[in-house]
Amino acid sequence: MAGRKTLAMTDRQFAVLRILWEHGPMTVRELMAHLPRKDRQPYTTVLGLLQTMEKARLVTHREEGATYRYEPAVSQREATGTLLHDFLARFFRGSAEALVLGLVDARALSPAELRAIEARLKGHESTNHKSDRTRLGTQA
Repeated sequence: MAGRKTLAMTDRQFAVLRILWEHGPMTVRELMAHLPRKDRQPYTTVLGLLQTMEKARLVTHREEGATYRYEPAVSQREATGTLLHDFLARFFRGSAEALVLGLVDARALSPAELRAIEARLKGHESTNHKSDRTRLGTQA
């Protein structure tokens, strides 16, 4: 897809974004307190991670006196959508069907999860049909 923004990020960067999405803007020290014990790093390491993420346009900061408060520069929906699209393109030749069938074959999706997916798709279908009718000036 031409002009589409590509996001590349490490697991640690995604973990930081998840914390910021959940809790809002934070200083380095506040972020450090939310990292799981096994992922705790020295202040300078976390600061370096945030600076790298800022260069990659994943986060931005605003100054508060002598400290910086970091916040996500991408929404959770945008980041996960872009990562999923890239994953599909790289590993499934763009086929969401192949991904879902692979999950079914690997027994990674339960029947209840499949029913939930089907219900969600039906909801999207009915929403699309309603917007099509509205756009065309017709009624059901």
